[in-house]
Amino acid sequence: MGNNMVVDWNDQLKNQFIKDKCIEHDLLGSIEIYTYIPDEQVKIFSKTLQLMDQQYFIEKTKLNHPNLFRALFIEKCSNFCSRDQDRYRIYYDYPGEETLETLMKKKQKPFQESALWSIIFQVVDCAEYLQNQFKSISNISLNTLYPQEKNLKILEVNHLFNIISSYDKALQNCISILSPEQIDQLERNVRFPQINNFKSDVYAFGIVLLCLTTKSDFKSFYNQFNQLEKNNIFQSLQTIKINYSELLQGLIQKMLIDDPEERQSWIDLKKFLDPYKLLQEQEQPFYLDVKLCPQITPQVPLVQSPQKNQINQFIPNQPQIVNLAQSNQQTLWLPGVSNNNQIQQIQQGYQSNIIYGQESSPQLMKPQQLIYNNNVLTNYQSPQINNQGNKFILQSPGSQKGIDFVQPTLNIRQE
Repeated sequence: MGNNMVVDWNDQLKNQFIKDKCIEHDLLGSIEIYTYIPDEQVKIFSKTLQLMDQQYFIEKTKLNHPNLFRALFIEKCSNFCSRDQDRYRIYYDYPGEETLETLMKKKQKPFQESALWSIIFQVVDCAEYLQNQFKSISNISLNTLYPQEKNLKILEVNHLFNIISSYDKALQNCISILSPEQIDQLERNVRFPQINNFKSDVYAFGIVLLCLTTKSDFKSFYNQFNQLEKNNIFQSLQTIKINYSELLQGLIQKMLIDDPEERQSWIDLKKFLDPYKLLQEQEQPFYLDVKLCPQITPQVPLVQSPQKNQINQFIPNQPQIVNLAQSNQQTLWLPGVSNNNQIQQIQQGYQSNIIYGQESSPQLMKPQQLIYNNNVLTNYQSPQINNQGNKFILQSPGSQKGIDFVQPTLNIRQE
């Protein structure tokens, strides 16, 4: 079967799927779930709605990434009519009901660090893909990240399901994960803030990681007016080292830089993390052994105290590791930055982290054959690293060579 072959979804639903149940999903509302007969772990769902703009759904089908839920296909419903709009049934991958928030609440012990790095690599990889498409996630939180058996899935802003951005939630007086620049715009009651949404998403993901490493609710880092509780953030950052490496602590601290001009984008973060991702794929616990990390030369900056109600400000676009001494004096190490007064390699060793608990955690797993979006059946592979660098490769079931994905024409069939 070629990779540009249009799938007869009517035949697929009749012969390859069994209608499972109807449920009321926390984020998606009333939906119908279907189970894939060859593999019961694979599920899709449908939802009937009035569709003002079919093009919005069609644009969703063009997003191809293993950490995004696939928009599969759309059909017109003949049994419904409206004066203004026709009704359609849309089909998506089913996210399940367990989010990182529910998983964190069930776990009695801290997440293993390898699981957290797996989450980091997947979210950064997906967000960088979207940034290159000039799209942002805009609602990163613990309840929009779904740890599935094969990999982590991200449910981004989607107006088809009334999944709105964190900023729009805040406009409705809901406490949301916002960046400092978003909070500034919110206090000015700006409806459409002119900010860098990618960097705001990076800050939001930093808050999510702070929640996962400290098992905290994100609302502990915001007050009732959706303003940052910076002292709580500062204190939580200091406790990360109890269970995790300084490398992870430094990365989270880097995401939580107040100034968006100094905060990195997803593209910047992916360039920094790619070498570590390669080590993780080789099953090397880089976060436990400083010898596996890139060479580091020291530079000593000043770090502000929490009394000034500020989060530490760092040099932009540079990977950072923070070493916290018992005297509460902090030293910032910047990879690749030389200091004329101190040209020497850091003789710093990470203590072996105690990995707590053996509960199952979201991990990178080998993908399996799935029914793919855009009316196409393909065998979806995770990002592969080749001689040209990182590249997404889609491989058809009947071919052994990677070929570029071809967006087929989306047919809307009449029931």
